[in-house]
Amino acid sequence: MTLFALGNKPMNYAWGSAALLSDLLGIAEPDYPIAEQWFGTHPTAPAEVLDAKGGTLTERFGELGYLVKFLAAANPLSIQAHPSKAHAARQFLNHHPSYSDANHKPELIIAITDFRALCGFRPEAELQADLDLLANANAGFEPLAEVFRLGGYKAAMQWIYESDPQLILTLVANASVLGRKRDRLIEQLFQLYGQDLGILVSIFMNLVTLEPGEGLFLPAGNIHAYLEGLGVEVMASSDNVLRGGLTSKPVDVRELLKVLDYTELTQPKISVKKLNQGIWEYPTSAEDFKVYRVEPSASVMLMDMELPNTAIVVCTQGELTISTSKDETLTIGRGKAAFVAAARLFSVTGNGTGFIALG
Repeated sequence: MTLFALGNKPMNYAWGSAALLSDLLGIAEPDYPIAEQWFGTHPTAPAEVLDAKGGTLTERFGELGYLVKFLAAANPLSIQAHPSKAHAARQFLNHHPSYSDANHKPELIIAITDFRALCGFRPEAELQADLDLLANANAGFEPLAEVFRLGGYKAAMQWIYESDPQLILTLVANASVLGRKRDRLIEQLFQLYGQDLGILVSIFMNLVTLEPGEGLFLPAGNIHAYLEGLGVEVMASSDNVLRGGLTSKPVDVRELLKVLDYTELTQPKISVKKLNQGIWEYPTSAEDFKVYRVEPSASVMLMDMELPNTAIVVCTQGELTISTSKDETLTIGRGKAAFVAAARLFSVTGNGTGFIALG
């Protein structure tokens, strides 16, 4: 059997949205936050095979190099970045406490609902203008504006993390000069995290709203923080996260500053490519996975797609029927997932929306 349904227990994280994730999964809404459901073989939460034989996907197939998740956020996640593969391997070999494995973790997040995030460093001129506004509003920000003007993102980030957390109170008091969206975000972060220096870091990042179907790609070194919404996330199978604030989890500012990509990101959203009627590709530089959105209907059947190795398919609307060149067939509904392997071709029919991760 090379085609079977997958399941897993939802993960309970404080930032999760029980309403969004339970609605997608079609389960009763719990009275505690649930944030993610994982489909893959990562040892933290390997997926379960939903057939008579049972067992985990790892036991039934072996390890995969990629991981698919449903992710639902009601509150912001930590400011974070992920290392390159070479850096992760070196630090894991050195037994660095912030590294749980030797792999990198490029990520792709695709919105199911409107999805807000901080992603990448803002364009230099745009950020400098905001830092000058803050400096004009309060002299306490003059050094930061000057450090950024002379030394760029890296010097400014170092300055922030060496600052007195009392500066966050000054930021909250003067945030209105940055406009309504930034002001509201800073107030929200302050209510959740108090005098966390990550709140000042948030000013350096692009504030992005994804509409359903839009995506962000987060390669090694990309600074980011998800804020709110429901999405499908595909990544290399790793749990290497360097955090720099807005979290109760361990932070490692020193290591974060080592791995960051200190270049401006002028266009955070990726360009989705329509390949044919009913199928779109999310192009990234990741070697670990490729991701497609599929929308079959009565008039659109996606037939005989090549399966280079394995695939995980998730359904976010309606129903999808997956068939393989080995004459196996499986139908999954909204909030469900399937695994496909050991077939040369597969097809997707039905009436719905889904995402295919090939690895």
